[in-house]
Amino acid sequence: MRALLVIAVVCIAVGLTLLFAFCNGSTGVQFAYPFSAASVHIDVTTTGLPAVSGFIATAAGTVLLAIATLVAFVQLMPDRGRSAVKRRENAFEE
Repeated sequence: MRALLVIAVVCIAVGLTLLFAFCNGSTGVQFAYPFSAASVHIDVTTTGLPAVSGFIATAAGTVLLAIATLVAFVQLMPDRGRSAVKRRENAFEE
């Protein structure tokens, strides 16, 4: 379970690193007084192999993170086959 979580985080980090390290873009911030005129503009354009591999790695990491979350929720559910006394005894042993 922990390995799945680590792999998911690494995939997301690698994917986002590829997307942002090889980007040709610009950023802009405008502060204005009516706040409705204030804006933040981020233009990220990544081309070639880093764009494709970065998107695939980020998507795979997101899917793995969702799976790791579901596995964690399933492991939180109580086991119906054991009695409450057994669960309490095992909790003290761990």
